[in-house]
Amino acid sequence: MNDDDIRRRLSRLHTALLADVLDSVGFRHSAFGPDIRPMSPAQKVVGRALTMRCESMERPADEPYADLIAAFGDMRDGDVIVLACADRVSAMWGELLSTAARVKGAVGAVMDGLARDPEQTIEVGFPVFSIGYSPLDSSGRQEVVAHGMTVQCGAATVHHRDWIVGDVMGVIVIPDDLVERVVELAEAKDAAESTVRDEILAGEDLGEVFARHGIL
Repeated sequence: MNDDDIRRRLSRLHTALLADVLDSVGFRHSAFGPDIRPMSPAQKVVGRALTMRCESMERPADEPYADLIAAFGDMRDGDVIVLACADRVSAMWGELLSTAARVKGAVGAVMDGLARDPEQTIEVGFPVFSIGYSPLDSSGRQEVVAHGMTVQCGAATVHHRDWIVGDVMGVIVIPDDLVERVVELAEAKDAAESTVRDEILAGEDLGEVFARHGIL
């Protein structure tokens, strides 16, 4: 299964379904947490993680944005930027970075910090998931200091090049070594849930439906 196949198949599945499957294979800490939300309910993101880590600053860096720009140099088509932020005061992401990332082929950004320019970013068409908004710039407050490593973003541990899926319910990480199995199991569960839904709509007893399929 190549990346295009994985991305296409994951795009048809929602985060709750995928999280259930990850639970079933023993990976029970897939969710980034309830605080990380999309800028608009319609936003969805699927892709491989390009991880970045921030540190707090007391003054503007001698070479502002150097590591952030370096990360953009390594950005690939289909990447999802995963930002481990250093504070909940300043905005690490906004309209211009969204525009630049989209031009580079990235498909979204997820962070456990704040963003800004929500109206403009939504207009750009670049999905951004964050804990909220701030008008304050990150300059002199926090700075990307490294990229391409394992990061803790919200409640999730994300390895560089893991798979990220986000929708209105939140964001999950799928370890790269599990993704093919998870896709296949999730598609099977999705089909089973459709059968359960049809039987409930047909008026069948809920307990009997559950006993038959083990799904609710």
